Amino acid sequence: MKSFSIEKSKKTVLSPNSEFERRVIFQYYLDNDISINEFEREILNNCTVSEPESIGIIGCLLNDSSHLNTLRLAIGAKNKSNKKLAKNAASSFTSEALEKANNYYSFEKDFDLFTKIEQIVSREYDMLYY
Repeated sequence: MKSFSIEKSKKTVLSPNSEFERRVIFQYYLDNDISINEFEREILNNCTVSEPESIGIIGCLLNDSSHLNTLRLAIGAKNKSNKKLAKNAASSFTSEALEKANNYYSFEKDFDLFTKIEQIVSREYDMLYY
């Protein structure tokens, strides 16, 4: 791993077999309250990570109110071992936003039209909430 930079570690962040290295980078950003730039935002929006803690950290780093990101934040809010993640994630969405995101992915959007990332995030969300 070259550095604790999402931008400089794009290949690592997007590689399916770099779970540990990727999480170290994400945790560094979370622990140090580092804001992401647009290039890093694009990388995170294309990251197919399937580990719940990393999904939650991505939600905090993206810090947007999309339905997908609301599910990411809800996943992060359930984390029991990473207190900073759980606190930051829980304070980043409302119950109304979560209900809208849940309804969107449960009823409104056809599962066959889910992107790979939406499939992963909705699967992890369902495992934690149902």
